[in-house]
Amino acid sequence: MELGVALALVFFCVLLLASVAIAALLIRHCLAALRRPDADPEARPVVVMVPRHHHHSTQYELALSSEAPPPVTKQQQQQAPAADKEKKQAAAPRRLTWREVEALTGGFDESAVVGRGGSSTVYLAKLRDGAPVAVKVHRWCGGERRLRAFRQELDLLRRLRHPHIVALLAYSDDHEEGGALVLEYLAGGTLADRLHGVGAPLTWPQRMRIVHDVACALEHLHDAGAPPVVHGDVSASNVLLDGRGLGARLCDLGSACEGFSAAVAPTRAAVGSPGYADPFFLRTGIVSKKSDVYSFGVLLLEAVTGMPAAGDQHGTTENLAPRILPRLRQQGVAGLVDGRLGDGYDHEEAGDVARIAVECLAAQPGLRPAMAQVRAAIAEKAARSIAKSDYYGHHHIQLSKLLELT
Repeated sequence: MELGVALALVFFCVLLLASVAIAALLIRHCLAALRRPDADPEARPVVVMVPRHHHHSTQYELALSSEAPPPVTKQQQQQAPAADKEKKQAAAPRRLTWREVEALTGGFDESAVVGRGGSSTVYLAKLRDGAPVAVKVHRWCGGERRLRAFRQELDLLRRLRHPHIVALLAYSDDHEEGGALVLEYLAGGTLADRLHGVGAPLTWPQRMRIVHDVACALEHLHDAGAPPVVHGDVSASNVLLDGRGLGARLCDLGSACEGFSAAVAPTRAAVGSPGYADPFFLRTGIVSKKSDVYSFGVLLLEAVTGMPAAGDQHGTTENLAPRILPRLRQQGVAGLVDGRLGDGYDHEEAGDVARIAVECLAAQPGLRPAMAQVRAAIAEKAARSIAKSDYYGHHHIQLSKLLELT
């Protein structure tokens, strides 16, 4: 009997001690939670959407602040939700069915075709509210290379967001023999059309604005991400212009190479367009970020002289760079500036930009500057014209309108 009482007392003491220990542990966790910064609204870190002005366009980046944010104005309260909503939507383009693509293009109506490529056709389509979009329809017909190019472009456009790279709004990739990219529509056509087509020539400030925009896009491809991206087909035909201030977007990433800063296998390398292709690549099969720099150098010459990159100027078949470079090195830009400009250009800027082009066109890739240096040089040397350019911001289609595609 005494043994039973003793065991009961021991059990009771153990239970009591365990209860005390559990209570102490709970109290300790509660006190720790009360001391954490996120329990104090005045002291916790605040995630703030901070506007960042970059190359005359406004982007948003995340910033951490250890203090409460400053008072928000009524205008900021109205603008921030819309900007935040657009950013979230832009991060995830909508996936369409092939039937939706057919409906969007009117059953692939030939009258809606605005462009053709080797394996793609571009249709001008409209959303329900009338907003225009460009639908790039790929047909690979069993061709592995064409399918790979489509997948490459789709993958990069889904991840890349930059004011001077054409924006992907939606896509379709579940069809056996084709795919589609729904892109923002730019009413200004291509840079090649504006430089060499009919109509009023681009002004000198407009040209400087455009080449600076393209330089920004290439700098972003080369340096902003990990791994870096080589565009592989920089040309005036792959630069789209908006219909208002002639802001530029780089397009056509189907030839891009990702993850290589030195070289890639020749069978997977980009070859570039006639007149723009890097001669070092053509000799060796080695492509790098400096291949894009060479192509951009040709683009600079094209903007300064108004001459096409791939010959056919005054009956000659010689490409622009080898034809012009000797004259530039010997006598500078005198007599080479596009005659359609008359005296409506900055002579000092023209000489400086031509010298930047010469550096980009160095025979050895190692002697060419990086795109970040090229972009900075253009921003400095052509600053007056860039500031004067008739530029009212970038035309962005509201991505929320894609919800009305069906």
